[in-house]
Amino acid sequence: MTEVHPEFSNKNERSENDLFLPFTYEEILKKIGKDKSRLVDLIVPVTQFEKQIIQVVLDIENAGYLLFLYGVSGVGKSTFISSLKFQKHIPIQSIVSIDASELDYENKSDIKLKQLLKQIKKEARDFFSENNQSNDKLCIVIDYLENLNDEDNNNVKAFFRDLNGLLRKYPILIIWPVTVREDLENMQEFAKSFSSTMFHRIRPAINFTGPPLDEYPNIAKKTIMFFNEGKSCYEFQLTDNDLENLKKGYEKKAQEKHLIRDYLKDIRSLWEERTDYISGIVKNVPKPTEVWFIFSYPEAEDIVARFAKQTPDIINEMWNADYKSLFVYISDNNQRKADWKPQRLTLALSRRMLTTKIMYLPTNALVSCIAAYAKDAEIPIPKEDLLNRDKYNILQHWCIKSNAKKTLSTTPLYLQLSGVSITGGKRKSGRVEKGLKNATPAFEKINKDISDKKISDQKFNKAVCLALQDVFNNSEHNLDFVAEKPHPHLTNIRPDILVDTNDKLVCLEFCYTNNKTPGNMADYVLRKLNQYMKQLEDNFEIPKDLLS
Repeated sequence: MTEVHPEFSNKNERSENDLFLPFTYEEILKKIGKDKSRLVDLIVPVTQFEKQIIQVVLDIENAGYLLFLYGVSGVGKSTFISSLKFQKHIPIQSIVSIDASELDYENKSDIKLKQLLKQIKKEARDFFSENNQSNDKLCIVIDYLENLNDEDNNNVKAFFRDLNGLLRKYPILIIWPVTVREDLENMQEFAKSFSSTMFHRIRPAINFTGPPLDEYPNIAKKTIMFFNEGKSCYEFQLTDNDLENLKKGYEKKAQEKHLIRDYLKDIRSLWEERTDYISGIVKNVPKPTEVWFIFSYPEAEDIVARFAKQTPDIINEMWNADYKSLFVYISDNNQRKADWKPQRLTLALSRRMLTTKIMYLPTNALVSCIAAYAKDAEIPIPKEDLLNRDKYNILQHWCIKSNAKKTLSTTPLYLQLSGVSITGGKRKSGRVEKGLKNATPAFEKINKDISDKKISDQKFNKAVCLALQDVFNNSEHNLDFVAEKPHPHLTNIRPDILVDTNDKLVCLEFCYTNNKTPGNMADYVLRKLNQYMKQLEDNFEIPKDLLS
């Protein structure tokens, strides 16, 4: 019986692989809680409309202004208003939102507009009791009162009359979001019947059309990362081409149809459509497969950092290959471009089809494993040659299995297999640097043996496999290690070391090379990964439209 992946067992439950996108400002606030300062990481400045706000604010001297912010629902008015407090170039010291739907009534005779006016007056008094009326600027936003259709005309007239008096007394800016143009015009007429001076002479209202269309893909990327624990769009099988193509569709629409909310909904729909395909495929895969590419030359740690995610707080994503870093080496190579369409690469790196990691095994750890397990792995190198300064020049204590296991147990490979977090970033110098330096001659000689076909790399892989078996032998982790054995579900795939964790299959692929250029690392990963993808495509009949 085929085992179904847990992540697809109940479609009503949101898993860590589900894409979350908020479509309303209320959803954003619900997700981030009370800490609105986090919005600064999400917001994309809309400079065209910021300039209009600045123009109005700078003209506030002895009296304030009422500014209607007109924009259809979904265009991003609330997010824009919230962004103002984070833009230091906008001369507003404080922004206060008044939720008109939650105003308390002192008695039954009170009306909403009367309570609203009281709240505005209170906010103005409180602000200027602590701030300079000449220089400091207060902005009050009237939320959830986008029309006055339910209010008696006499009450509306009284409200604007009293609001005009309040603005003459307090130099504040009141922003009033409105979604229907007819409502905007009606409220403007009521207000102007008392005084036109409560409006800015040039900007009585702002026709807010939202962020520029060219910014839509950038907004989508930031939104995805912000609300999905730092994951990029590529980890949800969404490419730059996808976002651009959706944007081009909006370019053909009328201006009033340019809504960032609808664009995000379209992205969500595309993701759902695509993952429905993938879900059906993955259900037929008995166990998920991960491919870990491992480099061991002395400088590998620095080069790996260019291609792998450093997320120690999310252990399952630590060392995951980064889409953009690899795609750079695809776009400038015709053969790679033919093999790697953007969508195919996202599938190869995703956690649904494959999980691809790029990591390093310190040179001294690799050399120590080979030296200590050379005899067991039937590596045709006499121990005296391993120790000979003119040959492999390996330190004698590295040939002891207990020392090799101790070194191996501190490596990213061991920690990742153990599910233990590792701090990203460059390791400290001193003993680490000395160990790498001492291991370099042996590593170079081993590479020469392989390139000269004197010794097969399979022998060295066997030594590492034996070391891993030993170091995990008495641990709580139930891991099974085999070297150079066929993958049980992918025809023609024979990993250097196959690790069965019960939940998944991890394929360890070791790259023996002295070429420390980033291009060489990318080339090796993409070539090997192409072999895995071809087998997935052949074995599980992946639809062509998912690979384009």
